Amino acid sequence: MTEGNFKGMNEDICWGRNPVFSLLEESPEKCAKILISTNIQNHVRSKIHALCRKSNVVYQAVDSLVLNRITDKANHQGLVAHITPMKLWSVDDFLKTIPERPAHVMMLLCDHVQDPHNLGAIIRSAEAAGASAVMIPKHGSCLPSGTVVKTSSGAALRLPIIKVGNLTQLIKTLQEEGFWVVGLSMDAEETLFKSDMSPRTVFVVGAEGNGLGKSVANTCDELRKIPIKGSVGSLNVSVAAALAMFEWRRS
Repeated sequence: MTEGNFKGMNEDICWGRNPVFSLLEESPEKCAKILISTNIQNHVRSKIHALCRKSNVVYQAVDSLVLNRITDKANHQGLVAHITPMKLWSVDDFLKTIPERPAHVMMLLCDHVQDPHNLGAIIRSAEAAGASAVMIPKHGSCLPSGTVVKTSSGAALRLPIIKVGNLTQLIKTLQEEGFWVVGLSMDAEETLFKSDMSPRTVFVVGAEGNGLGKSVANTCDELRKIPIKGSVGSLNVSVAAALAMFEWRRS
């Protein structure tokens, strides 16, 4: 196969050893093809060959320059997977799948998070904390990509990702479904740790730098802040999201 056969960054791809191994071990049906660098270490080549053969996944050896080009020179570690298009849920379809009250359910809503590394880290923490889904806007936000998959260590391929429209309307819908919606904001009066969380909670985190939009913040049931010391003005959005989700799990 020549370099001209590759479509590049617009395709659904993921890269790196851990994400590709995770994909083949846990969701091989999502893998269309594996590209392996010709100079990858023998033990890695042997493992990837075995995983591909086990699941009947096509694999091919290519020059590292090809992998550099289709990943935009990311740290691909000699492995790239072409994946089937990621399923992005609708709100209505997803709500039909979750347990009814009083079952405990926690989700995270991202208010226009732009950085794919942050989104990947958020999804990774969400899976670890037991979140049921991560919700992202259709417009003006980072969408799942190879960088998101790699940064999430493959969690973006496992955890339901919901693509949503108007955020304030979404919040109202979730409130009608019995969710308590908590926005994370440094302008909040109450801290994240003031009291135990509702069994059915949605956390809302804002964009890097700008925080929550005004209309989104006004629609939340309450705002809470993470108390910090020192001269640091705020926490990274992925760190703040992780703290909130694990606090829900603790309580």
